Amino acid sequence: MIFLLASAGLVVALLVLQQACQSISWHVRHQRAKAEHGCKPLRRAPQKDPLLGFDHFLRLARAAYAKTYLETFQQWFLDVGSTFGVNLMGDYVIFTNDPKNVQALLVTKFADFELGQRRRNNSWELLGVGVFNADGDDWAHGRALIRPNFTRKQVADLELFERHVQKLFNALPTDGSPVDMQEMVFRFASSFSPANLLVEVSLSANDGHILLPSATDVARKFSWAFEKGIDGISQRIRLGKFAKFFYDSQYTKACRFVHDYIDVIAIKAAERAKERQQERSSQDSQHHDKGGERYTFLKALAATGAPPKIIRDQVLNTLVAARDTSACLISVAVFEMARRPDYQAHIRQEIFEHMGSEPPTFDGLKSLVFLGYFIKECLRMYPPIPLNQRMAKNDTVLPMGGGTDGTSPIFIAKGQMVVYQVYSMHRREDLWGADAGAFRPERWETSRATFEYLPFNTGPRICPGQQFAIDYTPR
Repeated sequence: MIFLLASAGLVVALLVLQQACQSISWHVRHQRAKAEHGCKPLRRAPQKDPLLGFDHFLRLARAAYAKTYLETFQQWFLDVGSTFGVNLMGDYVIFTNDPKNVQALLVTKFADFELGQRRRNNSWELLGVGVFNADGDDWAHGRALIRPNFTRKQVADLELFERHVQKLFNALPTDGSPVDMQEMVFRFASSFSPANLLVEVSLSANDGHILLPSATDVARKFSWAFEKGIDGISQRIRLGKFAKFFYDSQYTKACRFVHDYIDVIAIKAAERAKERQQERSSQDSQHHDKGGERYTFLKALAATGAPPKIIRDQVLNTLVAARDTSACLISVAVFEMARRPDYQAHIRQEIFEHMGSEPPTFDGLKSLVFLGYFIKECLRMYPPIPLNQRMAKNDTVLPMGGGTDGTSPIFIAKGQMVVYQVYSMHRREDLWGADAGAFRPERWETSRATFEYLPFNTGPRICPGQQFAIDYTPR
């Protein structure tokens, strides 16, 4: 017992010493930034435990458990301001929902920020290293491989998509019994992703379609394992620096199963790439090789000669980004249509007027103006990426948050974590009006939002599949 108490006391003492050293260093650099850029002190969230920050850490943990995480943050911004700092178990984190700060993070000061090593540490067990968590050359390489999947010629082809849509319809009950549409939509997105991964990486190719009762245990287990893996990453991100002490045997089991499943596909892709090597032109065409085969991310990656481990990492990184973006948007669109029969009727009428009973076409969908407003409003109220984070690569400045009124620049030290909250930014009454919390597609008849509307991020890291998700949701 004495040993435990002594150890606990030592930990506290080391934390205090660490914070003291960081505070002195930060103060010196802040004074320099103040003189050069006019930086003023950032407001801080009131804390009962300013030393360790256990109070707010516990508050967020409770919110995550109660599934009110985003709403808790929204209230926090209303109580404290659009940009503030808070101590979370020894981690000083800056939170912002100010469009000017978000613009700086993602565009004008893009070079000063990165995802950071902590994000990779929290996700590497499932994802390895790829576009979801990479920085620098690794990120640029992965993004270059993905981009050709989202050209007009790729996404305008409806035949592949239609086959999966029909399987979704066939999986729905016909007796009027309730069905969990969100679960069905996420399974659907796992069988067809915006990156065209599943032209070859079909989660149902050998195991029965994941949407149907005929799906094998292997296909269903992959769906469970992938969900468990994503949830585990979210938990670790919320735990911050303490994620290294968190162990979940089910998470480790899920990661292992996902890897085994994808490794089989990656090895086959590498073998096929070697067989085709003499027949296909390396990168002469962004869409089809000489044999007329459709461009896919998996084919392009295998053609580089990458080992199966690298193929697996890139496939999983792309799948997590592609699947969730589309599945979230389709889910909330179905949810809001069910809640608002008037909007559903309006959209049906618009479809019949412009397209009749003919199958949808890429150009025809663009003529559905109100449906476009409806989808934009879904993305405003329920952004697929509700919050994100960046870490400062060097000392820098953000334009808003300093001073008593929050309108002066603030100093951002190297290594500082900044979390930007799109969900609450999309619901700010000073940006969207008194009805910001209401679902009202009509607002888009006149709204010309810029950086206050970022459902898919912006800047160099903008989601490459954003237009795909917007275009394919009506289909």
